[in-house]
Amino acid sequence: MTAPVDPAVLAAALALYGLDPATCRFLGGFESQVFEARGRDGVAVLKLGDPAHRSRDAVEAECEWLEYLTARGVRAAPAIRAADGRYAALLGEPGQAVCARAYAKAPGAPLSADDLTPEVAAAWGRLLGRLHAATRAYVPPSSRRRHAWHEDGDFARARELLPEDEREPIGGRIERLVAELRGLPTDRDAFGLVHTDAHFGNVLWDGDALTLIDFDDCAYEWFASDLGIVLFYVAIDPLGPGRPPGLLRMFRDRFLDGYAQENALSARWLAEIDRLMKLRELVLYTAIRRVGRREALDAWCRAYLERHRPRILDDRPVWPEAP
Repeated sequence: MTAPVDPAVLAAALALYGLDPATCRFLGGFESQVFEARGRDGVAVLKLGDPAHRSRDAVEAECEWLEYLTARGVRAAPAIRAADGRYAALLGEPGQAVCARAYAKAPGAPLSADDLTPEVAAAWGRLLGRLHAATRAYVPPSSRRRHAWHEDGDFARARELLPEDEREPIGGRIERLVAELRGLPTDRDAFGLVHTDAHFGNVLWDGDALTLIDFDDCAYEWFASDLGIVLFYVAIDPLGPGRPPGLLRMFRDRFLDGYAQENALSARWLAEIDRLMKLRELVLYTAIRRVGRREALDAWCRAYLERHRPRILDDRPVWPEAP
């Protein structure tokens, strides 16, 4: 959602969540417009998104799960209920409405490549391990449900989102890999509601602990995919020379060790991580092509397309092969 927000809608959203307009500032946006403002209980993050991207029920389902996780010790920014008692609200005129929701601002700053230390790797693994251990037993408290991974539009509409010359070599690859993966088991010990986007920008480090934010993409998927997504973003370096192999080996070992302290995942599923990293590489490529249809891409996205197109066409693994 890149269109400016109607000031009247923004004012209504701030009032609904008890936030002070005088302290409101714009933080940025991609799928949603994101603001920060102070409320009675501290600083909050307000998100205004296109309900065609995430419906009110989908946002409510996200926040219900988030409430469940934080109650079980998962470090995440909790959602804030609106004045009507619900988490999400539709505001604005029909056809131009936005879906509003708010979260307590979490401490710390987003991780960067400079933070890839053994301490952070292990903490990152423990964070996801605790989340997966908790989500195994999750039963939604209402009829609202999040989508399954393959129902996301970037998977389901891959061919039409790509340029014509990429529809078969890249779109076809996505379709075939999705078909393969849909044949995998979906038992409770390996599959459930997961974050699906725990990359650098969505994990905050305050010097002592990590906190997970931005659950907007949460979906039913394999736990191993959540791990693979973290490793994917650690492995790639579109604007740089690439991460040193020794750093990557250390990170993967410590990350998986930390995860195992909180949740057990069998070797059978750990062996799927590399294939699931390839899935993320493909779908991110498609998502960037989708965004590029409506707006100019930033340097990172342009570099990703340039660097990963030949890697995808050559079917090279995401994680560097052992020397």
